[in-house]
Amino acid sequence: MGLGDWLMASGDAKEANERTGKKVKLGDGVRMSWDGQVFANNPRMASNSDTDVVWVKNYQGHRPYLKGTKNGRLLFNDDYKPRVGEIYFSHEEQEVIDKIKGDYIIVEPNVKRVYAHTVNKAWHGWDELLKHDLPWIQLGDVTVDKKTTWVETPTFRNALQMLSKAKLFVGTDGGLHHAAAALGIPSVVIWTGFTSPRHLGYDTHRNIHDGSEPCGTYDSVCQHCLLKSKAITVEQVLNAVNTEWHRTQR
Repeated sequence: MGLGDWLMASGDAKEANERTGKKVKLGDGVRMSWDGQVFANNPRMASNSDTDVVWVKNYQGHRPYLKGTKNGRLLFNDDYKPRVGEIYFSHEEQEVIDKIKGDYIIVEPNVKRVYAHTVNKAWHGWDELLKHDLPWIQLGDVTVDKKTTWVETPTFRNALQMLSKAKLFVGTDGGLHHAAAALGIPSVVIWTGFTSPRHLGYDTHRNIHDGSEPCGTYDSVCQHCLLKSKAITVEQVLNAVNTEWHRTQR
């Protein structure tokens, strides 16, 4: 649970701000939660000292897409659908963005291998997909496992700047797919058995998923998720990528 959660929270903050006209605090009504990588420059968000605010209960330990956990699995809330979030760039960041040139596709082939729940989101066809001649670009710091053309982005904000000028994003459920939605970037999102686009996806994206219920296994590497991952073929993903890529070239 990380940056993607905060990006979904930014969508809830937008709704609350537009509905009430008040600035927003995320939290339990007493303690405010915050992530500077996501909420920097966001005019809807209140400061800690603001008092005339609306509280939104979307914070670490209380995410509205979850009903709870049971036997090492997340229980997803079938009534939740993420609102598209928001990202605001500073003047200095926008100056950097304005200098970025070229048509390219951002890919995120890696997951954090130290967590079982992120391993369960992984797709296993990246090496074959990235052999195809498309303008792939991978982001990350110097420690990233580089699988294609790489642009160093030491921070998430640096990655957002590159993503904002991309023609297309291709990846799995995670921070960058939520960021792509917030930035209005067309996307191909690959879903294994861990989560589903019904709970955490966006209708504006091309979601590759078999429609099955997610298992939500977070405390161990899951064979169900592995099988679902391997069932998604390179041809499926490549066809979706080519369709969306050609659409961006019109």
